[in-house]
Amino acid sequence: MIHSTISVLSRIKFFALGIILILSFSQCKMYTAYHNIVSLQKENLCSEEKRTPRLEYVNSFPILHLYGTPSEMGQQYGTILKKQLSSMVELANELFPKKKIEKYIQDGEIAEKNLPEKFKIELKAMAEASGVEYSTLLALNMAPKATCSTLAAWGKATANGNLLMGRNADYDFKKVNKALGLIVVKHPSEGYATVTITFLGLIGGFSGINETGLCYGNMLVYNGKNKITNLDGLPIQILMQWGGENDSSANEMVDFLSNQSHMVDNNVMCADRTQALLIELSHHQSKVREGEEDLLVATNFFLSPELYNQYEPCKRQTTILEYSKKNYGTLTLTGMQKAMYLGRKKGSNLQCVIFEPETYKISVSMNRVPASKGPFTELDIKKMVKD
Repeated sequence: MIHSTISVLSRIKFFALGIILILSFSQCKMYTAYHNIVSLQKENLCSEEKRTPRLEYVNSFPILHLYGTPSEMGQQYGTILKKQLSSMVELANELFPKKKIEKYIQDGEIAEKNLPEKFKIELKAMAEASGVEYSTLLALNMAPKATCSTLAAWGKATANGNLLMGRNADYDFKKVNKALGLIVVKHPSEGYATVTITFLGLIGGFSGINETGLCYGNMLVYNGKNKITNLDGLPIQILMQWGGENDSSANEMVDFLSNQSHMVDNNVMCADRTQALLIELSHHQSKVREGEEDLLVATNFFLSPELYNQYEPCKRQTTILEYSKKNYGTLTLTGMQKAMYLGRKKGSNLQCVIFEPETYKISVSMNRVPASKGPFTELDIKKMVKD
């Protein structure tokens, strides 16, 4: 009896040791993968040679420059960030349920038919250069959603009359959320150069500005009538990248987006030097909102009755609007930063960008929570797209 009990205890200890070893190995893999991604912020991979594909840093922000055709830009992305892309996939496999990953891949493969050929070429080149499966990169680029807020002020609302547009990017990427952000500058052989504040592995992004000064950012919508994903549409980050490469005004971007089929409901704010517009986008319908008294605010809800099931007031939107009205006529870059801080989603505010299209400047805070608290780094768009 004693021998039997000892035998059982031994088996239990052996089993427990096996579990500990498995968990330790898993944590070790996760640590290594996480370190590889974080090293995007730390490794000295900079190239000082201008007009060449490269990764450079400004105040610890990684800035990736890509040049040429879609195939060339995809190959450059996959080569320069090969280690980080591979580690991102390892982390995803550790952090997310297998069935969820399989569902994203399946949806991506179904929706691929809608993807413009140039983006397919870019993704395939990135996959080939990085060694990450094309289906995985496709799923990543076709699925992301985000909670965000935007504010535009111009004319009589700002201190100098120039237009300012702020955008919060609120995300929850579990344990790696502070390591995935980067800025991608695309210098395409055809179309406008773009500067996108984005995340590792995406060929588009949720906040951007092009060389003409057109800026744009989206917000996922919660109260729309569409509760399912439209796999005959495209994700907004791809569409905004597409529009950024072809459009030069808020009106042009709004017209472009209104004629597309969309995966999920979104608000998109577009602004140039003279005006800001907000387009509410369901799967196949859209409504445009203009500012009132040179102010325009949006978060994650439709305001047009034909697009929503129920009106839902948003505390963040109210907070931003109240601050803007209180400081009407005196709004500056600092005031815009304060407004975005007040309107952040607490606990997940990973990126904040203030666009100044008149002067071709952006102020960026990223990879920290809350990003809108700063500090902000000013970047010169004309210099970035020229170098």
